[in-house]
Amino acid sequence: MRPIITYACPVWGSTARNSWYSPAFSNTKTGFSGIQIYEAQSQETNFVRNSRGNQMKLSKKAEEVAGLYAKMLGYSCASRQRFKNNFFKDWTEVMTSREKEIIEDFDDCDFTDFEEYYKQKARERKTMTREEKLEIKRENEKLTKKYGTCTLDGHKQEVVNFKIEPPALFKGRGNHPKMGMVKERVEAEDVVINIG
Repeated sequence: MRPIITYACPVWGSTARNSWYSPAFSNTKTGFSGIQIYEAQSQETNFVRNSRGNQMKLSKKAEEVAGLYAKMLGYSCASRQRFKNNFFKDWTEVMTSREKEIIEDFDDCDFTDFEEYYKQKARERKTMTREEKLEIKRENEKLTKKYGTCTLDGHKQEVVNFKIEPPALFKGRGNHPKMGMVKERVEAEDVVINIG
């Protein structure tokens, strides 16, 4: 004789058999925490506005987007005109009115200071000691322990991918019309969890 298997379902109520999955409902609300915030560059990093060497300090949002372009300077797509045009259009949208008045043309911009800043960060990561790498691994394990599971219907479930893609510039393939556009930072209010 085959065993009878029944499942508990939140809509239809729980049953006596397989009561290990009886959902326990609660009215507790859990907010978001842990979404990574942009870390501003050091005070020494300035944006060079033109070939004459006039420097200025950018606003936090404009600095972040300029940094995204500086990270892409080693890629071939960053030299394409469509990439530059799309980037500059998106970049001017996050600039302050003062920055828009000063930075009018992309060709007058020099991202060397930003590029060197990110290259230095990459060199620091490569020269880390074993202990520093283990410390980072421990921090990642703490994050996995904290955010790697969720409670669904009163039961702990593993979350496959809890990390959110950081902001970047869209590379595309070939001569994609959106190449160079900013993929913005995902904020907590942008996240919708659909488990229904």
